Amino acid sequence: MSKIKGSPGYRAGWCIHFQSMGKFPTCEAGVRYDTFTGEDRYLSRMPCFIKPGEDPSSKAPCPHLRPPTAEEIAAHKEWAAGRLNQLGVVMTGIQPWREKHRGQSCTETVECPACKGSLRLSISSYNGHVHGHCSTEDCVSWME
Repeated sequence: MSKIKGSPGYRAGWCIHFQSMGKFPTCEAGVRYDTFTGEDRYLSRMPCFIKPGEDPSSKAPCPHLRPPTAEEIAAHKEWAAGRLNQLGVVMTGIQPWREKHRGQSCTETVECPACKGSLRLSISSYNGHVHGHCSTEDCVSWME
C-alpha cells in the first residue's frame, strides 16, 4: 500500500490511495483494480504509479489520482530510515543467536533487541535463513 502501516507519509511516485493489489480488490478510494482490463492492467499503464515528467495520457484515467505532497514524502522517508535503523539493531542483536543455531533448525522466542518485547525467531538448517516477528505492534517482522 502506498501509506505503509505505521508510516506518517507516502511513497514518492505512488498515488496516495494505492494499496496492495494482492490483498485488496480496490484502492483506498474504492476504485476496483479489475476495471483496468487488457493492456491497462499492466503496472506501467495503471494510474496508481507516477513517474516525474511522465505524460499522464500514457496512463489509464482515474478521477481519484492524487500524488503525495513533498511533506508526505519527507515524512515517509524519515519513517523508513528509522525502520531500517530498527531492523539493523535487531539483526546485530540476534547475531549471537544465529551463530549458536547455525546448521540446525530451531524456533525460539527471545527478547527483542529493539523494543524489549517478544521476538519469535526461527532458523532453517537447510539454508540458514532466519525469520523473525516481534509481538510489539509496528516493531520488526521479516523473512530471509
